[in-house]
Amino acid sequence: MKEKTIFVCDICGYDNLKWFGQCPQCKNWNTAKEVRQMKRVKSASDNQRDDDTFEALFAKREEPLIRFMTRFDSFNRVLGGGIVPGSVSLIGGDPGVGKSTLLTQIADRDITVFYWSGEESAEQILLRAQRTNDGSLDRLFVYNTNRLELALEKLSEEMTGSSTKIPSGSHPLLIVDSIQTMRSDEVDALPGGVVQIRECTAALVAYAKQHRLPVFIVAHITKYGQIAGPKLIEHLVDIVLYFDGDADRDLRVLRSIKNRFGPTNEIGVFEMGEKGLQEISDPSERFYDASANDSGNAISVVLEGNTPFVVEVQALAVSTHFSSPRRLSKGVDQERLNLMAAVLSKRLNLPIENHDLYLNLLGGLKCNDPGIEFPIAVAIYSSFFDKTIPPKTAFFGEVGLDGKIRGVSFSEKRITELARLGFRRIYLPKSKANAGVIKKYGDVSFIECTYLKEALTQIFDGRS
Repeated sequence: MKEKTIFVCDICGYDNLKWFGQCPQCKNWNTAKEVRQMKRVKSASDNQRDDDTFEALFAKREEPLIRFMTRFDSFNRVLGGGIVPGSVSLIGGDPGVGKSTLLTQIADRDITVFYWSGEESAEQILLRAQRTNDGSLDRLFVYNTNRLELALEKLSEEMTGSSTKIPSGSHPLLIVDSIQTMRSDEVDALPGGVVQIRECTAALVAYAKQHRLPVFIVAHITKYGQIAGPKLIEHLVDIVLYFDGDADRDLRVLRSIKNRFGPTNEIGVFEMGEKGLQEISDPSERFYDASANDSGNAISVVLEGNTPFVVEVQALAVSTHFSSPRRLSKGVDQERLNLMAAVLSKRLNLPIENHDLYLNLLGGLKCNDPGIEFPIAVAIYSSFFDKTIPPKTAFFGEVGLDGKIRGVSFSEKRITELARLGFRRIYLPKSKANAGVIKKYGDVSFIECTYLKEALTQIFDGRS
């Protein structure tokens, strides 16, 4: 066939014979990449098994969704309660954060893992597995290749042949490390390209659904923290996970961005050690210092998915002689810091415009919960006047531009977590919905607040 040149959007995967400045599908500019094709691109429908007829959906309502568990309870929770047969999960993260280590350690239970590696040799994977897996490695099988069709053929032989490697009672699982190294013979393009990534992912999804085989696909990320390749692959898969961690910390956070079988934004917390990843069963203890009693420190409780975490917000206000003060934030969006500074300046007449502001979440956690705005304002105020907050005191609530403290979701879960850890004074938004949980914890002092100015006056004994 004669060589054909097409242009493919680097974000969504839209293709056209002509170059385009703005993608007509996702509306992004300058995303067209030139791709040369020699063969017809095979679509996922070519491998997908078609049903013979329509099936009554409600006839299946009594059949429970079958899942199987891994060794990590947090990993199971992030997935929505375990691994669903036929599901396809995409996991991304910075190089060296531990994506491959996490997936290798799954083989420690009654799971037969088929590991396709296009990056590491079998010897390298063995060294990591011996270091991280406490149990037997008899159910971990490695196949070094980057050819998709050959790998699928070999996998079918291992799963369905007379000499199958899957023992009775064991659950098969496929790990592809990584999708950027895989290539399909149906596409005349380099591995890692937009079309190759798209078509390899589509073929893996079709194979997983047909054979009810759960698949985990490892993906690289860009410098902007997004999964490399067309955005389309995130729509093809069932679950999208991000594995975060700083190079100078041993803490790792697994977060679900998309999940067809459970809640999104659920997180699991792990610690990287000499023997691989260890699950942190009580993450709240890692994110705050119970003995700290310095100015600028405020304790809060945030919600990630369905899980509450107690965190310590640290703020530092320092006077500056420069016309443009600095605003630096770690763990919280800097726009949220700017917003709280503006509210304090306008509603409390705080001369914050002459001060540099630094904000940090202890432990390296990243938080987008709006309930952290109230403690941010309290921490800034505390540092500005160098006033300490009474011990065993916590705060949560969203702050509006009018200075009003507004309610946040799942207040009962937040209060329960704070009470469990021994906090005896909780400042929270005023709401009738809190009446029941307030009565439940009679030994805890609850201060319901309407406006930020009134709350700060109460917290610091009327001094301003």
